[in-house]
Order: sequence, then structure tokens, then C-alpha cells
Amino acid sequence: MIPKYGHILLIEDDLDLATMLIDYLSNFGFDVSHAMSAEEGISYYKIDKYDILVVDIQLPNWDGFQFVEYISQLNKNQFVLFLTARLSKPDRLKGLRLGGNDYITKPFDVEELSLKLQNYMVKQHVVCQLQLNIGDIKLNRNLLAIEFNDRSRQVVSPREFELWTFLANKPNVVLKREEILLALWGDNDYFLGRSLDVFICKIRKMLKRSRYVAIKTVYKVGFILEVDFNNCH
Repeated sequence: MIPKYGHILLIEDDLDLATMLIDYLSNFGFDVSHAMSAEEGISYYKIDKYDILVVDIQLPNWDGFQFVEYISQLNKNQFVLFLTARLSKPDRLKGLRLGGNDYITKPFDVEELSLKLQNYMVKQHVVCQLQLNIGDIKLNRNLLAIEFNDRSRQVVSPREFELWTFLANKPNVVLKREEILLALWGDNDYFLGRSLDVFICKIRKMLKRSRYVAIKTVYKVGFILEVDFNNCH
């Protein structure tokens, strides 16, 4: 079975290259979404969560630098890998200052790109197994506890911790009630829905201790875990 590594948003206006990358990375266990422009990439980013952004620098209208600068305002922790034919030191430094994490230059070896992305996801998985940071709170899997900046700690049930983890892995994304129920319980009947409401109520009370994280109800849709990434670091 092919291991599942993560969700990539590829911003590349060369359709032939993009198609090749999508096919190759998909075969290595990545889920790849593709945008032809920075503007299209922003619209994708606002409705879904991505582990990695792979961004060509030379794009129509907004270039890759402008795109990453904008994304960094939404999420300072987003991992970004630039694809570029630009080899100059000033360009490399500019990308890193704007929030990029790594570069790979064109023409490149697709296997090298895949290994870079796999290595990043494996490292992230090891960290997330034990602790997940979101805003100014920490999810401690070993203790089944939610830890706050004031050093207080709230122990929760295994099911509640699953819900916390599910929400924390999709910050600032509207999640439908049925999506949450199916992910956690495998069903979405009335009684499970009531249990979800109880858990959400508990989470909302706990989050009163957080300055940067809050859970909001989206009327007739579901919930959103709002995280202010701009001010929590």
C-alpha cells in the first residue's frame, strides 16, 4: 500500500510540467491540488488546508514571491518550497525572507523533489504524534491534555482529544457537522450529533483561556476553529 504523505497545493502555470508533477507525486502518496496562477492558488488556500505549497516563482500577474508574501500573512507556519529557474543569491534570499522554506531549481529531478517533500512530512508526523501546537495552545497526546500558555492543563477523554486534533489540523476552515461526525464516529445520526454539540460546548469553554484560538458556529453548516496566526508568535 502506498503511504499517504500529505496535501500539496502546486502553483505552476506550465500545464505539461504540472501534469507530470501531479502524476508523479500522486504515485508517491501525495494528494495534489493544482492552480495555474497565484490568484487561483489563494482562492484554493482559503477553502482548504495544505501541508506543503510548491510554488513556481515566474507566474502571470502575481509572481510566486507575492503569493507567498500574502500566504505568510494568513499562516506564518505554512511550509513553502519554491520551483525556480532563478539561481541568483538575491532571489533565493528574497524567497526565504518572505516565508519560503526551501528551493529546487529548474530543470530538476522529480525524485529529488519527492524525497524533499516526503522527508518534510515524515518529520512533521513524528512531531505531531506527540504534540500539536495551534495558536497559543498545545495538544499533548501522551497525556490526553490541552495545555495553555498560562501553564494550565485540561485532561480530556480520548474521543474529545480526537475532536481537538481533527479541528486543529484544519484551522480557519469551515467544517460541516456531517464531515466531523463521519470522521470521528463513522456515522451522523441524531444522538451522535448531540454528543458533538456537548463536546463543542466543552471546547468553547476551554478556549476562553486562549487569546488566539476560538471555535465559532457557522449557522446551518458546522464549525470553524479560528486561529489568529498573525499575532500568536
